[in-house]
Amino acid sequence: MSEMDSLLRNIIVCNTRNGLFICLLPVLMLMAACEEKIDWDLQDKQENTVVVNARITNEFKIQKIQLSHPVMKMNDVPAPFSGAHVNISWGLITVGFYESDTVPGTYYSDIPFAAAVDTEYLLTIEKGNLSFQAKTYMVPVLPFNMPIFSFNEDNGLFSINWNNSQYNPFEQAIYKAEISWSHLTLQDNPDSLSSALLKFYTLNTIDVSHIIFPQDREEIFFPAGSIVYFSKYSLNKEYGSYIRALISESQWQGSLFESARGNLPGNISNGGLGYFSACAVIRDTLVVN
Repeated sequence: MSEMDSLLRNIIVCNTRNGLFICLLPVLMLMAACEEKIDWDLQDKQENTVVVNARITNEFKIQKIQLSHPVMKMNDVPAPFSGAHVNISWGLITVGFYESDTVPGTYYSDIPFAAAVDTEYLLTIEKGNLSFQAKTYMVPVLPFNMPIFSFNEDNGLFSINWNNSQYNPFEQAIYKAEISWSHLTLQDNPDSLSSALLKFYTLNTIDVSHIIFPQDREEIFFPAGSIVYFSKYSLNKEYGSYIRALISESQWQGSLFESARGNLPGNISNGGLGYFSACAVIRDTLVVN
């Protein structure tokens, strides 16, 4: 006899003046608490595809692209996607990329160049019989309000208060703060961290799990004299959707209204993973005091 049959045979029947009724609440509570173990037959092999991490900017510099193989187990280190022929083209211009000798899977442009608004860029990756392509474009970046440093009297350290909106129907952006205090001598705690990387997002969607019921996030504290390098990257419509899906699968999971799991809406053809983006960026540097 199964557990469910046993539960059904033990439904409580109660006598009252109005007749008989079946008290189903205990059974429903037990049924809701039941869990069934499912063994997933995951393929323990490396997929024959590529994971692309490529972001070109409007800064005139050597641009960088990172390529790797997907991982099939949690916490595995991705193997580099080496030996590929990589180039980016727009209009009549094509720029080739060469693979680093010291960091396999990292490709640098042959010449420095800057991406521009209102231009479509085509990324091409070829290796053996594998071929991948992706198209992207850049939108302008708008000025942003510099974050505020808040002093915490309990530990005598500072933290960042982002004063940019999490929702904006007119723009999407990534804000990044790279904080360094490695140049300072901390007598009280010499073994503490000496740097941190924080990110904040402005998206054109409102998410209940993010804004109304936000998850707890670790607050990073740093001392006076720390140097903070701020950056703001513009996101076009498609890249914004990709970023939203990415954080929905990561830091927004576990909340009261978490989203259903799903594949990220990347722009790499032929089953490639990841995203090729073009972002306008503005930067500033502040010293905490």
